[in-house]
Amino acid sequence: MIAGPVAFSPADRLQRAAELLSKHWTIALPTALASVVLVGVVFFGVISVVVGTLLGHAAAGHVGTGLGLGTGLVVAASAFGVACLALLVAHAISVAAAPEVLADRAPDLAAAFFTVVRRLPDLIVAFVACLLLAIVPLLLCFVLIGIPLIFVLGYLLMYVPAAVIIGGEGGLTAIATSIRIARTRVGESVVAWLGLFIANVVAAVVNGIAVHIPFVNLVIGFVVGGLVTAYAALVIVDFYGELRSDAVPQPQPQPVPSLPYGGPPTIIR
Repeated sequence: MIAGPVAFSPADRLQRAAELLSKHWTIALPTALASVVLVGVVFFGVISVVVGTLLGHAAAGHVGTGLGLGTGLVVAASAFGVACLALLVAHAISVAAAPEVLADRAPDLAAAFFTVVRRLPDLIVAFVACLLLAIVPLLLCFVLIGIPLIFVLGYLLMYVPAAVIIGGEGGLTAIATSIRIARTRVGESVVAWLGLFIANVVAAVVNGIAVHIPFVNLVIGFVVGGLVTAYAALVIVDFYGELRSDAVPQPQPQPVPSLPYGGPPTIIR
């Protein structure tokens, strides 16, 4: 007797992703290290603003204060942009390394890095496009209606990194693919989104408990942040690989032209 195909169980996939993450936890290193960079950049930005303001005031009074403050803000904003790019690349590395972990093999972070470098232009296009789509919901957060819109947008766009890195799609095409998967496979996608949401809630609780312990809170924040991001990478890659067939339009068969009545023409000599 031949066994039939194994049914796709979203809940089991969420549990398996957690088990594989505990076994191959090194996939969390890129985002954990990027978090360290982000904290250092924030500290550097604050110092730049303070030092620039003080030096400007000492050199040229009130005019120098304004110039120093502006210069410090520009430096801080530039550094923050670089840190955000580092976080984006780090998360993409986890996504690129996810197939190896899902196959129960140790992640090859070096190979994943070079994959991300090749896909970086499309990744940036997708990131910018997602930011533009989030502008209106973010503005509407002041009247509360934007909060559910942010959740809906996050649900619709959660497969974008996998579509760019794993599927090799362009930035805008990846967004369309992610929305199509989320709309056509609602049941499985909702389970995946809820799994990621619960993981982030648990991480927030752990960080909230540890925040009152000096130095330890930083270490726990890096570890928890890296693990949650790596878990998200495993989940979205796993679900994307399983569900993307429904998001790719299947080519329709072309009709075969019928032969004239009576069969093919013949030449009578």
